Amino acid sequence: MKDKDLYSTKIYTNCCNGSCGCCSCCGYGSNVGPAGPMGPQGPAGPQGPIGPQGPRGATGATGATGATGATGATGEAATVNVGTVSTGDPGTQASVTNAGTSGQAILDFVIPRGATGDTGPTGPTGATGPTGPTGPTGPTGPTGPTGPTGEAATVTVGTVSTGDAGTQASVTNAGTENAAVLNFVIPQGVTGAQGDTGAQGPTGATATNENAVAYNVAEQTVNNGNNVQFDTNDIDSTGSITANGNEGFNLTDGRYLVSFGSDAEVDSAENIGASLELDGTPVTYAVSSLAKTDADNERLVLTAIVDVTGTQALTVNNTSGNDVDFTNSVLNVVKLS
Repeated sequence: MKDKDLYSTKIYTNCCNGSCGCCSCCGYGSNVGPAGPMGPQGPAGPQGPIGPQGPRGATGATGATGATGATGATGEAATVNVGTVSTGDPGTQASVTNAGTSGQAILDFVIPRGATGDTGPTGPTGATGPTGPTGPTGPTGPTGPTGPTGEAATVTVGTVSTGDAGTQASVTNAGTENAAVLNFVIPQGVTGAQGDTGAQGPTGATATNENAVAYNVAEQTVNNGNNVQFDTNDIDSTGSITANGNEGFNLTDGRYLVSFGSDAEVDSAENIGASLELDGTPVTYAVSSLAKTDADNERLVLTAIVDVTGTQALTVNNTSGNDVDFTNSVLNVVKLS
């Protein structure tokens, strides 16, 4: 059938092309029937390759400008106020921060402190102003600690002279605190009234220059009723004056000028006092007692002329009623007759 169809087609083609004079296009002399109905469409063939992109078209003309929009309502005016102004550390950045809103600004400033500059040259000394009034005396400070023991002092009797009648006896230091030289002035007695001429008495004793000194430089606490101690003495006597251990002197018959001096101190409101004594009995007018209202010190001085019968012990006793600290204590004795 395939060959017949191919043959028929060839015949039809030759006829229709007019290459054969025996037939015409009307179909005569042909074995081809009428065309049958169209068959179903076959499946789509595979897509061919994409062709190259065509050239870019020309840019179109710019469109007309649009109409201007309506003007908005006028806004409220903003406010700006200064808030805090503080100082920052040297070398930090300055800053301004808004503690409010964009419409009501409150600006806080931080301004760094400048670094300390170099010290400038010292200016000339100003004129001295007038001296102000002396302020009131401040309260007494507490007693300082006891210093180290100093070197032992020396005491030497210097001159012994006679003063005018009625004057005060005196003892002065012609040396130093550590090497004392004591000069004595002993007033003569007042001339008495002319008495009746008496019978010729026996020849009196010759005046003497016997003397002695005892001292203790170091501080010593003497309990009430006890005697002041003397660790050193210097005696110039033919026997009328002798040492009584560390508690003064033993005196024999005669008249003597006796004096005692010492720096006396108490630690609270107590008495400062002492007395010259012969055989434990206070010598009249040679007793002292000073009442203190607080811790205090006083230069204590006792002087007397004493008459001794037989042999009696001369001592210095603490009669204050309480303990007393004695420092730089000196006891002097000069035999008058």
